This record gives sequence, structure tokens and C-alpha cells, in this order.
Amino acid sequence: MNIAENILKHSLQNVYFLTGTALAGKTTMSKVIAQKYGFVHFNDNWHEDNFKVFRAICDEQHQPHSTKKKQTTDWEAFFGRSVDEFLAANTGRGENDEYIEFAIIELIKLSQNQKIIADVGIPIPLLTQISDHNRIACMLASPEFLTCENYGKREDHKEFLECILSLKEPEKKIAVQDELFRIGAEKTLEEARKYNLYHIIRTSESTIEKTLLLLEEHFGLYSQLNEKQFSPSQK
Repeated sequence: MNIAENILKHSLQNVYFLTGTALAGKTTMSKVIAQKYGFVHFNDNWHEDNFKVFRAICDEQHQPHSTKKKQTTDWEAFFGRSVDEFLAANTGRGENDEYIEFAIIELIKLSQNQKIIADVGIPIPLLTQISDHNRIACMLASPEFLTCENYGKREDHKEFLECILSLKEPEKKIAVQDELFRIGAEKTLEEARKYNLYHIIRTSESTIEKTLLLLEEHFGLYSQLNEKQFSPSQK
């Protein structure tokens, strides 16, 4: 028995998690579910608004990664790296790990008296430790969607693509990012299968309505909607 994991799972029983790749529709479906069921939508934007206290309490001893000022100024060198160099730079414990720890604390506090749909970058292995499988759905995008160009079409990602296009040999740099998307998608799918997670793959035939039906069935949300619409005396 892992008491710590059981405590976390109990504390997060009102939280439903969407994880997966970019361009899979996680944010879109989180918003749809939140609106239909009255859930709170929790995503990485909380980092800017509600996590200001996290930055305020950071210090070199306890949050060494979060206190480091890492601001890229040489984008030519940053995007000029090879696929292997990018992958090597993303290993080990970093700022995001400390952010995730604080995010879990916030989720516990927020979900005590309300339901949460969380679209936040918590790794799959950790998710399976802190939540039950019936409250986790992995959303993936098929290869034709997962490109640097499609990623840059989103309003909140425009600067990413515009920056690359302004550099030397943008085609080569875009090819590197496309390969990173492919590798990341393969790893995510492998993890979803390894941990036996429910997963949905976005294709050209996917729609919001179809995807919502799949998520509602997996999460068992129909019963919750009925409970919300009808009082005990009406049942």
C-alpha cells in the first residue's frame, strides 16, 4: 500500500485530467466540458494569474530552478540546435517540475467543493500515481496535424512560428521542430499504452461533438449532468 498516493488520489477525486500532445484538442474540450457541466477549467494560464504566490515564495534553497532567470536572447542559436541537442536539454529536473508540484497543491485546494477539468502539463507516469484511470483521458493528434505550421496557427503560438520564420534557413529549423513533435507524439502514445490509459486520436474526421461524447462516456459525466438538472424529489 502506498499511503501517499492514496491520499493524493482521494484529495483529487473531483479532478478530471486531460493530457496528451499539442493540437489534440485538450484546451478546446476542457472548455466545452467546463461550460456544459459547470466545472472549473484549470490550465497552464493559472501560472500567470493564480500562481503569482508561487513566484513570490520561490527562493534559491527550495525552488532553485524557478528562481533562475533563463531568458533566451539568441534565438538563432536556440532554434539552430539539432533534434538530439533539444532532447538532451529536456532531461532532468527543471522549473516545470516545481510548477507541477505547486499546481497539484492548487488542484487539491480548488477541488474540495467543486469539480475541476485540468488541462495542465503533468507527465503521464505521475498522473497515474495521483489519479484513477477513469479520471484521466489522453488526447493525441494524428501526424498530419502535428506540424510546426499548424502549431503556429494558434493565436497563443503565433510568436513561436514567426520567430522561426525570421531566422536563417527557417525550413531546416521547422523540420527540426516537426521531428520533435513526431518524437513527442510517439512517446506520449507509448506511455498511454504502457499505463493502459484511455486515449483519443484526433483525425480529419474528428469533431468537437464526437469527441465530447467519448469523453463524457469515459468520465461518466452523464449521471453528473442528471444530478445537476434534477433535484432528489424529481428523480
